[in-house]
Amino acid sequence: MSQAVKYLFLIFLSLVLLVKFGLPGLINMATFIGNISSSDQPVEKQDKLAPRPPRLNPLPEATFSAQINVVGFAEAGTSIKLFVRGISIDETVVNTEGEFKFNGVHLKEGENEIYTVALDNYGNTSESSTSYLITVDNEKPKLSIDSPNNGDRFFDKDSPITVSGSSEEGVELEVNDHFVMVKSDGTYSTSLNLSDGDNEIEVTAVDKAGNKTRVAIKVNYTP
Repeated sequence: MSQAVKYLFLIFLSLVLLVKFGLPGLINMATFIGNISSSDQPVEKQDKLAPRPPRLNPLPEATFSAQINVVGFAEAGTSIKLFVRGISIDETVVNTEGEFKFNGVHLKEGENEIYTVALDNYGNTSESSTSYLITVDNEKPKLSIDSPNNGDRFFDKDSPITVSGSSEEGVELEVNDHFVMVKSDGTYSTSLNLSDGDNEIEVTAVDKAGNKTRVAIKVNYTP
């Protein structure tokens, strides 16, 4: 029965009751109509829509520190669970600006996978955020100056000289504050102009975790 036909029937029935039973019958009929109307209202259903996955600020590939801060964004008011190496280690609530933070997250030496998930007030769980793999590395990179040797003396047209040595692939290497490319086999080479008298040659190597090694020698130059 369509809604319009239903109400026409009720109006007709109301008139019959009014004529046959008077006002009390009409009041009973109005109560009946009210119950039908209320039954037509939609029943509030529990939210089953999962929140959007959290977004993490980029994390480093490697670090020498055993602790880092994890910062990200998600729907305000949702709870965020932090997972490290597949274990839920902490939980926080997203603030009104949509930001969340975990301070001093402890990492173990080696590889640490980090990701988060969001939970709303109805218990719906989001998909995981982007996963980051962070390596904790406390070892300083290998570094040597193979040529020249400490204390070497140079004359006349010997300048510029060639400074060469070895380190590790992937490090950032500088010779006297000038960037030098490291080859795939870990070796490096560059030319260096000398000044009159003693010259210090300083080479530094910094790996992806931030570990730094410094090597320095002195040579002498007489024009």
